[in-house]
Amino acid sequence: MKRAAASLVFLLAIGLIGAGAQAVAIGFGVGYETSGLILVSALAETLINRSIDLRAQVGFATSSIAGLMLVTMDLLGHWAIPPLDPYIGLGIGAALTPPPFSTGVIAEGIAGMRVPAPNVVQLFLQVRYLVRWSSVGWNAGPVFEGGFLARF
Repeated sequence: MKRAAASLVFLLAIGLIGAGAQAVAIGFGVGYETSGLILVSALAETLINRSIDLRAQVGFATSSIAGLMLVTMDLLGHWAIPPLDPYIGLGIGAALTPPPFSTGVIAEGIAGMRVPAPNVVQLFLQVRYLVRWSSVGWNAGPVFEGGFLARF
């Protein structure tokens, strides 16, 4: 399990570096998980075509589980309905935690909406449903998140 998680983290790190270097948008988000966990995230998006984006996201917990870091890579499909830009997506990632907590693999579904603000800034609201598998078993739940993206 640790090798699989390490391999996944390595692949995601490569994706993050690539997406960050070619990013069309970078941003910041804050999420709330129903157990009371607060996540602060940095994200980068790369446009694949007119309606598909690749998003790399790294989030850190600020409460409850000290040291929790979520690293995910998502494929987002979106369609602009001016002035809104709704999207849905699927992704994979890892939940990295220091002992005594367990590291696990994540699959996630995302639904959200981007709203253009002045010029290059977009605000977003989204729901991420995370399904996590680790040595202690399965757990799942939504994360409600909002933030902004700066487009280039």
